[in-house]
Amino acid sequence: MAIQRVEVGERGLVASKNIRKGEKLLFVPPSLVITADSEWSCAEAGKVLKQNSVPDWPLLATYLISEASQMKSSRWRNYISALPRQPYSLLYWTRAELDRYLEASQIRERAIERITDVIGTYDDLRLRIFSNYPHLFPEEVFNIETFKWSFGILFSRLVRLPSMDGRVALVPWADMMNHSCEVDTFLDYDKPSKGVVFTTDRPYEPGEQVYISYGKKSNGELLLSYGFVPKEGTNPSDSVELSLSLEKSDKCYKEKLEALRKYELSTSQCFPIQITGWPVELMAYAYLAVSPPSMSRQFKEMSAVASNKNTTKKDLRYPEIEEQALQFILDACESSLSKYNKFLQSSGSMDLDVTSPKQLNRRLFLKQLAVDLCTSERRILFRTQYILRRRLRDIRSGELRALRLFDGLRKLFN
Repeated sequence: MAIQRVEVGERGLVASKNIRKGEKLLFVPPSLVITADSEWSCAEAGKVLKQNSVPDWPLLATYLISEASQMKSSRWRNYISALPRQPYSLLYWTRAELDRYLEASQIRERAIERITDVIGTYDDLRLRIFSNYPHLFPEEVFNIETFKWSFGILFSRLVRLPSMDGRVALVPWADMMNHSCEVDTFLDYDKPSKGVVFTTDRPYEPGEQVYISYGKKSNGELLLSYGFVPKEGTNPSDSVELSLSLEKSDKCYKEKLEALRKYELSTSQCFPIQITGWPVELMAYAYLAVSPPSMSRQFKEMSAVASNKNTTKKDLRYPEIEEQALQFILDACESSLSKYNKFLQSSGSMDLDVTSPKQLNRRLFLKQLAVDLCTSERRILFRTQYILRRRLRDIRSGELRALRLFDGLRKLFN
């Protein structure tokens, strides 16, 4: 295989000969894998971080920056020079861009949280370690911009190796492979050959790009970490986060809040919805939100199922409040849909006042990513809306038939 410029992704691994299904490819020995135990070009810097018990992620982020600054002496110089200087992850979106283009999507909150975490991690390292060893960690090298770069690389390229107890690692060159929603193969450590490999799940012909799976992630998660959105309808793992909230005017607000907190839930909670339906956790939360005071004994059970920490009762059903629960979900769904519709309708007229070609190109690129994401997420919400309306119609038509039957019987006996 060879690294080439490709249509899907800027660069990718392309088959140079016929590859059979089930072949083990890209053997990478442990000595060529970057982990928290890798040797530092600046050994003293690595020693300081390990003495301060820095966790793997920030340690690897600092390691990448350190090795990049020591390019001539670093054993990873060829690999690092091939890495993108600005990963496409949402770490590189400004707050204004996130607010402008991703206001409708819950992935905006995830992006803000991630950026905040990276900044917090950098500030912690700077205060605890970097400021005490300025000769090892000069600010012109170790700063928030370089940390955004290194964390962007980690979020988009770090892999967890199941056969090595879930250890995280960078696998140089193998991480140049692009993602496809249609493949299930992934990088892992192969104990018999003692190296990191991946096993093809389909044949490839010469000239075809060889793909790997980044995991069963939604389009939003792929944009968050990798900076791309698959074509609408091509990702079977796609989902959209739907936010549900308790009303403060609820007569049992305090009791419900207490039940939620017991299972580490809040009064506003997001749940993933797929084109095939919604999880039982979402339904349990909806039951809790609409349940009357007479059902207070069930509050804890509902919260437990909503948190996915209930091991005994998974399929929760309360027929007496099912209609209200479904209507509650439908209201949240339609509220979310209105935000998507507003953004998608206004997106065409956005950025018409931008005159700088460079700035315009960036905005058009980010806007297109946002449009692709919002279109795919809205598709799921539309499907959910249809299912909810149909189920509510069936419930209400059943109740109407029952009332008509009751009236008929009453007239018969009167």
